Amino acid sequence: MSPPSRSTPALRWTWLLPVTLLLIAFHFSPFRPALDRAFFDLSSRHPLRPPPLPADSALVLIDEATLRALSPQGVRWPFPRGIFAQLVAGLRQAGASRIVLDFTFLEESAAGDQDLLLAAVTAATPSVVLARTPERGPVFWSAAFTAAHPRFFPTSRTGSADFLSDGDGVVRRYAARGSLAAAALDSPGADAGGLVRWLGGLEQLTAKGVPVLSARPFIEAGGPIIQRLIAAAPDLETAPIALALAAEPGLTGPAADLVRGRTVFIGANASGTFDLKSLPVGQLEPGVLLHWTAWANLRSGGFIRPLPDWGALLLAAAAGGLLGLLAARWPGLTAPTAGAAGLALGLLAAAYAALGAGWFFPPATPLAATGLMLLGVVAENFWQEQRRKREIQTMFGAYVDPGVVARLVRDPAAIRLGGEKRLATVYFSDLAGFTDLAEKLPPEQLLQIVNRYLQEMSECLLDHGAYIDKYIGDAVMAVFGAPAPDADHAAAACTGALAAQQVLVRINADLRATVGHTLSMRIGINTGEMLVGNLGSERKKNYTVLGDAVNLASRLEGANKEFGTQIMLGENTARAVAGRFALRPLTRLRVKGKQTAVEVYELVGRPADLSPGQQAFLAAYGSGYAHFNARRFADAAVDFDRALTAAPADDLTRELLAQSRSLAAQPPPADWEPIVTLKSK
Repeated sequence: MSPPSRSTPALRWTWLLPVTLLLIAFHFSPFRPALDRAFFDLSSRHPLRPPPLPADSALVLIDEATLRALSPQGVRWPFPRGIFAQLVAGLRQAGASRIVLDFTFLEESAAGDQDLLLAAVTAATPSVVLARTPERGPVFWSAAFTAAHPRFFPTSRTGSADFLSDGDGVVRRYAARGSLAAAALDSPGADAGGLVRWLGGLEQLTAKGVPVLSARPFIEAGGPIIQRLIAAAPDLETAPIALALAAEPGLTGPAADLVRGRTVFIGANASGTFDLKSLPVGQLEPGVLLHWTAWANLRSGGFIRPLPDWGALLLAAAAGGLLGLLAARWPGLTAPTAGAAGLALGLLAAAYAALGAGWFFPPATPLAATGLMLLGVVAENFWQEQRRKREIQTMFGAYVDPGVVARLVRDPAAIRLGGEKRLATVYFSDLAGFTDLAEKLPPEQLLQIVNRYLQEMSECLLDHGAYIDKYIGDAVMAVFGAPAPDADHAAAACTGALAAQQVLVRINADLRATVGHTLSMRIGINTGEMLVGNLGSERKKNYTVLGDAVNLASRLEGANKEFGTQIMLGENTARAVAGRFALRPLTRLRVKGKQTAVEVYELVGRPADLSPGQQAFLAAYGSGYAHFNARRFADAAVDFDRALTAAPADDLTRELLAQSRSLAAQPPPADWEPIVTLKSK
């Protein structure tokens, strides 16, 4: 018999294809980008190597303090254009090197002079950069206006404030070309953009020393300046405004010190200004933070480059292949599980480290490949274990009864040494005439005959619910009623014994034709309470039965020689099957080593299967046996004589007839009992 099978390529293909399809479905599902984004956000909040903070920048915000300060003047959001002119003028005179406004002025003001004022002040401040949409720029910097003032617009001074949000509404990417961040640079370069390297939210930036200031002091400082500009240039022409601005003295003070020489990004974060964006570094942050961070990225080495989708699939294939090779090299679950855990940690660590180097490979698909591959390996091991268990059960069943194997599979604790008392029926059989046959045949042919005999006898007994306990040479020991319970185990044993004799008839027909010799089989059956369970040592165990009832069954098998019978039953068995089987009482038998005699019977067959001659014989014999035990020897002799007439070849009847005539002529003493004592086993 071949050993239990190992994993086969066919078995692996049964799960590898579904796993591949599941991985592809996952890769193109909404779950994959959601997981990748979650990893990116977490890594952005806790970067391995934080990008350098620009030392020459500041953020100025229209915040709650600004709104409260302007509210008494009747100013509400959105501010009149003159307020923005005050803010720009205040920052210019505070010494800001560049002023970047994240506001789109797309509609003309109700007061036309407001647009003229803001247009002149921003145009006359060369450091000012204004936001635009992809379609149009600030309404007051029209094409006609810029064409009329060429010296103030040597290059474009606007940049797109548009932003790209992902499916979850969070902004992670930035298109750099033509953007507000690129326009804020003296040398914008050719960086197309990508994933943003986040430096933190407003709270983190403030803690790191980046000036995050309220627009209030600069608006307040810019108010008088604007008044003087209007007085100097009442027609609000750009050139006179520029001359007047140049004549203005610089501002001093703490606020001015924090913006002097810096690039200042202006935005809004007050409630009601509607400029809050979902960013990875916080729940909601002012939109200007996106442009400021993109500007910092452009200055410090660029954006993060994402790996393309096909690259993630290649990584997934490599991860899955590596785990598959590991599972093939070291079968089982320990190595693949440890390998999958190490591979997953390695992928996450590599993705985390790559972000610090400016590359992002989305880890969700490779991680899913690792998990699905491990799931496939687990499923394969489960299938393999089940198949191996079935194979071992089949192999083990050739040595141990399949019922015992099934019990051990269900309850491994049952293999412990020990047992229980149970009422069961034991069956012993042995071949008669086997020695003569062994002397006539070569060993190889003899072994072939014995194996066939044991094979067919075992199949017969197993079909009738027996547990084959052991083979002792050509002898068979079987148990009915254990390990599987059987309420009618005595009848099952009798049915099996009769069937076994029929099997022997078929075997003998072949033996007579091939070797010219036949076999005879003796069977002993007894029912009683016995110890059932695992006996032996820790290294060698045997599921078997022990007890007086077992020993008696063995003696009954041998006692068949004394009575010329084939199947002998103990009295407990006979009592259990009385009326359903044709039985012949034999004697009260005392076996070697026992003082108490037991009534023993011959199993003749089923009543319906008996011939009229057999029925007549059993009736006469039974009557004679009853007279014999009642010491009516003359009557017994008459009945035994009739029985012998029906079965002339029955030696036991002839012996009982002779004893009856002798005892009728010379009666036995008063303490006489009809008991036969066996002197040997």
